[in-house]
Amino acid sequence: MSTITNTAVNVTPDSPAFLGSSNPLENDAQYSYFFNGCFIYSYNHMTDRCACLCGLDVATTKVKPYGLVDKQYVVIGDKPFRSVTQAQKARSKVSITNASTDSNSGKHPALPTIEQLSPIKSLARIEEWFNTDFEAKWEAYRETPEFYNLIQYYLALSCDAYKQKADTAFLDAGIEFYLSMAHYSWLNPSILHNAACIYWLAGEQEYALDCIELALNFRYAGMDSLLKDEDLQGLRKTRRFRQLARRYESLKPRFSYVTLEVFEVFENFAVQQPESFVRFMRSHLLASFRFYDISDLSARIDDSEDEEEREYWQRLAAFNNSYLYKHMLVDESLDLSTEQGRTNYQRFQQYRHYRILNPIVFARVSEQLFHHAHYWASRHQGVFNERDRALLSQSFQLFEEFNVATEGLCFEKRNELIDKAKSYDIHYYMSNLKRF
Repeated sequence: MSTITNTAVNVTPDSPAFLGSSNPLENDAQYSYFFNGCFIYSYNHMTDRCACLCGLDVATTKVKPYGLVDKQYVVIGDKPFRSVTQAQKARSKVSITNASTDSNSGKHPALPTIEQLSPIKSLARIEEWFNTDFEAKWEAYRETPEFYNLIQYYLALSCDAYKQKADTAFLDAGIEFYLSMAHYSWLNPSILHNAACIYWLAGEQEYALDCIELALNFRYAGMDSLLKDEDLQGLRKTRRFRQLARRYESLKPRFSYVTLEVFEVFENFAVQQPESFVRFMRSHLLASFRFYDISDLSARIDDSEDEEEREYWQRLAAFNNSYLYKHMLVDESLDLSTEQGRTNYQRFQQYRHYRILNPIVFARVSEQLFHHAHYWASRHQGVFNERDRALLSQSFQLFEEFNVATEGLCFEKRNELIDKAKSYDIHYYMSNLKRF
């Protein structure tokens, strides 16, 4: 069994020494132990949490199969006890249940699979799926991107079916379906692309142009293909279409940025919706659009050419700044072991210099970098390589940035954020470091 003093050469907080591992309950809850030059702490492989064990005597602590032991304490996993008797009792009572992974397969009706069928047959299959027990399917899939992809596919098939067989019933059904789903078109603006084609084929020119304008307001990524769509060839000759095309060209430099129209449609529609659905839509809004920095919006307000333009930017600024502070990366996953967490981390890098970003985000990212460094160190025998040490260094730096950002806040707001940060391992860790 190794002792701490034999491994604590050139040990610093951003280059800890690995002491060993334990598996106290002989299940998946394995623990790794580290010494950072000041105190010993543990890392739980199952929960991805760290716990400071500051009371241990560094000189006499030894790693055992069940945890750690020194002259005063016995540690089972990450829980210190004053005596061997207490530890044995605790070990006999503690049971750690692995997180169950309940499969949802079969819980919801499956999405329809479309084989190589004709547009008419494919449309019939999807139409049958939507028309059968729609409420249950809406409940099951409204918080999935696949559902909105299916909506736009239904509309595309309505156009293709009409071109295969010139029966206006296909267009009428497509229009009726679009109107029932129009509130959700901002979640997937390709719905508007296909709706514009249906309206134009049905001879409804202004409604088709309305859909194109909405797609523009919702910053449809496929605007180039929409404006060049062969199904809309006749529509391109109209004055309003040409105006929309020119407007699109003028917006290209900031086309990825959020718009007032997006905020308003979300705010209006979110009323009386289930909270989980509101979170899904808000998450989509936060992830799909670039937000403005406060200085950029101030400049646009000052440079407005008329009162209408000024009011637009002022209203947009109110939404933009509020969402940045209240919601941007405040609740979203930052687990760097997942694709979504890594994507959100990239988003943090994009916004970290924005003055309006909530300081708690810095603490959250700091926490995840801290955990991630220990996760990878534990994967290669507890050795902190250059990348792991860099992660720790970034973690400490971001937590200091959190502290600096909160210093300028009012007493009440600062205490609110600090109280929230106290639930993070990194806060406890850094607080203990300052004691040494």
